[in-house]
Amino acid sequence: MSAVDLLLINPGNRLEQFAGLAPLATVAQPLGIALLASYLRDRGIGVAIIDAEAEELTPEQAVDRAEQYDPLFIGLSAFTTKMTAAGAVLAEVKRRMPAVLTLAGGHHPSALPEQTLREEAADFVIKGEGFLPIAELVKRYKRKIRMASDIRGVWYLNADGSVHDGGQAPGVASLDELPLAAWDLLPMDKYRAHHWQTWGRGLDVNGFALVYTSLGCPFSCNYCSVNVVYEKRKIRYRSPVPVIDEIEHLIKEYGVQHFEIIDDTFTVHRHHVEALCDEIARRGLGSKINAWCFSRVDRADPRFLSKMKAAGINWVFMGLESGNDTVLLGVNKGQTVADIREAVGVVHDAGIHVGGNFVFGLPEDTHASMQSTLDLAKELNTEYANFFIMMAYPGAEMREAVVCSGAELPKKWAQYGFFAPDSLPLANATISSRQILEFRDNAFREYFGSERYQAMVVEKFGVETLTFLREKVLSKRIERVSV
Repeated sequence: MSAVDLLLINPGNRLEQFAGLAPLATVAQPLGIALLASYLRDRGIGVAIIDAEAEELTPEQAVDRAEQYDPLFIGLSAFTTKMTAAGAVLAEVKRRMPAVLTLAGGHHPSALPEQTLREEAADFVIKGEGFLPIAELVKRYKRKIRMASDIRGVWYLNADGSVHDGGQAPGVASLDELPLAAWDLLPMDKYRAHHWQTWGRGLDVNGFALVYTSLGCPFSCNYCSVNVVYEKRKIRYRSPVPVIDEIEHLIKEYGVQHFEIIDDTFTVHRHHVEALCDEIARRGLGSKINAWCFSRVDRADPRFLSKMKAAGINWVFMGLESGNDTVLLGVNKGQTVADIREAVGVVHDAGIHVGGNFVFGLPEDTHASMQSTLDLAKELNTEYANFFIMMAYPGAEMREAVVCSGAELPKKWAQYGFFAPDSLPLANATISSRQILEFRDNAFREYFGSERYQAMVVEKFGVETLTFLREKVLSKRIERVSV
């Protein structure tokens, strides 16, 4: 392989995050890395990608592969749950390839730039979007200009051990400046959809891709960290034509049938959604697309839901969170239980399946309120439900207060994953971490094992799907370990 200027690695820790449930987990493209690769390639920077997650490579195997590229830089991007694996890759790179410069970016390093520099084998941390600072940094080092103090968003350790604070990197002015993701640098045959997305469609999870139509979120839920990479409460949109160009490219070149629209909230702007759906209809692509997206209770708008359904958006996941109004108020969600019931009905009326996202262990939660949440989930009987547990993720507004309170936080980054056997949710004044985990796991079995839910599955998706649910999903349990 020829040498590259920058080798991007997507660290893999599927087994650590999901243990016995790993075969059921989706395998998604590292879209941020693929976008960065395409942007840099257009600017004359040689770039390659190793997707250790998709190819099931250990950190050592990923670095075996990396040595073949003789890179100037190696960069990783990671969310908190993947930082254990990312740290192992960085350490192995420095052990075997000490002359290679290392970069860490993404949600976690952006939230904790100084801590990442001090804990991990990273020469540079990028806080914010990586497009502009990484392009400038790599170009300079290619020209032997080893100076980065004036590049916004670039953090590093000075010779005396102090941290150079590079601030927040600016985002690109317009998302339409970004080229199509570098799909050709990814092992596209390795990716697979969420199993529920294929229910009633032969359970074939192959032919899956991520697509984005916006970046950022204008809302301010205090437990969420989605905006840590972007400017706070700001959203930018792609124009409809390049979005649908990319979808059409993925269908034609890679046989993609299942799409995940990864916008933090796809339905924020009605005219944006309608324009995208109209372009899909104009090209006659609706029948070729099986997509899902994130929405909010207050954005379940019948004016565009019918267009979404016609455009192949068959699933909408909403953050329902809790079945208790006091708990919802405490996390600044801006919705009530009555609003939740109404929104689920509106989405169902459009013929779209609903995924309900619920969280156990929110700050105001008690055992009784968690039971109310489970009761609401069973009442709504949505086609799928995720039962999350409360975590004080780096970058979330509430984390600072949690740290100041002295509450116990995970000691390993992988423990922030709720499927991890040693997961450690945030305890509150009335419920312990262990109680939250036990409630969550019992809620999962009670919800998906109920006769009413399983009857609905047969009615909407067929007996084959129920058999899959019983044999492949309900037969597996998370073997929790004490921490």
